[in-house]
Amino acid sequence: MSLQADAVTTTEESPRAGSGLSLGRQLLRPRTLLSFAVSIAIIVWVFSRQDISLSDVWAEIRSANPVLYLLGALAYYSSFLVRSLRWRQVLTNAGYTEADGTTLPSTPGIVRIIMLSWFANSILPAKLGDGYRAYLLKRSASVSFSKTMGTIVAERIADVGVLFFLLLLSGFLAFRDRLPPQFGLLVAFGAVLAGVSISSLFFLRYLGPLITRLLPARVRPYYLRLQEGVLLAFRQRIGYIGMLTVLVWLLESARFYFVSASLDIHLSPILVVFVALTASLLTTVPFTPAGLGVVEGGITGVLVFIGQSRVDAGSVAVLDRTVTFWSLLLVGSLLYIFNRNEPVRVAAAYRGNGA
Repeated sequence: MSLQADAVTTTEESPRAGSGLSLGRQLLRPRTLLSFAVSIAIIVWVFSRQDISLSDVWAEIRSANPVLYLLGALAYYSSFLVRSLRWRQVLTNAGYTEADGTTLPSTPGIVRIIMLSWFANSILPAKLGDGYRAYLLKRSASVSFSKTMGTIVAERIADVGVLFFLLLLSGFLAFRDRLPPQFGLLVAFGAVLAGVSISSLFFLRYLGPLITRLLPARVRPYYLRLQEGVLLAFRQRIGYIGMLTVLVWLLESARFYFVSASLDIHLSPILVVFVALTASLLTTVPFTPAGLGVVEGGITGVLVFIGQSRVDAGSVAVLDRTVTFWSLLLVGSLLYIFNRNEPVRVAAAYRGNGA
């Protein structure tokens, strides 16, 4: 849920864009390969520290109930539809309407854009897929990249706020006076994200004119469009946006419930919400793609703390990530291959026209 992302450009939009690397080639960059190596090292370290046998984990995963597992996958992929409905409303609030001369993609088209951005986040560290999402909409609807990034920042602010509230509530209800040792660190991490989100709104709303004056003249138009996208995002139907945001996290929780139930591990609803939101929060760790390794470690640690066997905990963590990470790599790869009707380049900064 990083509020920053590398922007995206094409060879047509900037004479220097050719220096960028295609999204496919990003996977082979040393930085990306290093992040995957770190992720694998974390998983190996967590499993060895917990004395979890990989052969036992594999045997338990093979015994999973396929119907419940598929229901978990259905809940997860349904969340992309909900996210697309929310983003469409946010984009409409920001002024992307037919009356304004903008024709947004269909709902399936927006779902595809969001899934491609999640795919990019799964192979690149630091949530760089957010910039990719803004570019894909710019390319398909001829809208401002910077303003679109503002709507994505607004979405992230909503996500962080609701997630942090639900995480705190579920954590205290689930554990009360017996909080996990890592709960304080988790809360601190979530509080920092929430604090940055709220502060960004404050700065944009009340200190915008001052920030504009301090910026170089060539940067100001980009900043003003970004500011516009953020501040207009919630001007209408905020209750509807909030409801969809809560529904996103409920679907994430439903996914975790079905995946754990497929292994005959039944947790209370409050615990399901807490573990699922913990996993979602840890995906924001910028050092690995989609929190790979960190998320598995977090899920395993919480489940062991509440009394699940180490093998059960490791099995749930691995199986859940086959839905939220590895299946997304497969689906996203297919979408990306069929999306390459135009050359897409990921650059370190956006320099194209029509920012």
